[in-house]
Amino acid sequence: MQSFLNLFLKPNCPLCGRSAHNVICIDCDRQISACKSRNFYQNQKSEINLFAWGVYDGSLKQAIATCKFENHPELSIPLGIKIGELWNQDLIAQNLIKEVQIKIGIKRANLKVVPIPMHPEKLKSRGFNQAELLAKSFCQMTEIAIAPQILQRVKNTKAQIDTKSIQERQDNLNAAFRVDSKFKNQSISVILFDDIYTTGATINEAIATLKSANIKVIAVVVLATPRFKEIPSKRFS
Repeated sequence: MQSFLNLFLKPNCPLCGRSAHNVICIDCDRQISACKSRNFYQNQKSEINLFAWGVYDGSLKQAIATCKFENHPELSIPLGIKIGELWNQDLIAQNLIKEVQIKIGIKRANLKVVPIPMHPEKLKSRGFNQAELLAKSFCQMTEIAIAPQILQRVKNTKAQIDTKSIQERQDNLNAAFRVDSKFKNQSISVILFDDIYTTGATINEAIATLKSANIKVIAVVVLATPRFKEIPSKRFS
């Protein structure tokens, strides 16, 4: 992990400019940690097994924006580690893996983490896919294999924030993804991974694309989601 960290290590905290030992300074790390969600398992989204580390607000929102739009990919390392640490500690997450292994008989080698891909043109412009970098740190912590090559983005969609209606969001993402042909019908189960979950339109389109290739999505893991109204905890199906 330290060698992976050293690839991006910079002397100062990219969020405040103060000295930092491990990418983010102590004060900024505390502020980001204060954004941690009360519930890792977001049970109010019952149609999927959604896990979100934090609330998309405050210092966490700033960190995501700084990573993506101010060219600080190194921020993805400590943020991805936080998600991985929580996944390893969370009973619902660990029980989900056990139940899936029993119910559908998957082997750990057939479980992959698939980050939401960027279109090649956007990837070239930004220089990195923040979801993939977050997922790499997550996978370092959880020892689940990452497989970004499974899902490809073939439509250069505009940002969902720039759409004005539900229909426009759906049209924007229609046929946006495809599965690499060599992964179709291969008894693979995946954990979809992204930086932010808002309306769910991107995730739902990715799930539908993977499902069409007989790839089962057992969970969605994200760094942050907007604050939803809390409801009593319940078990996933």
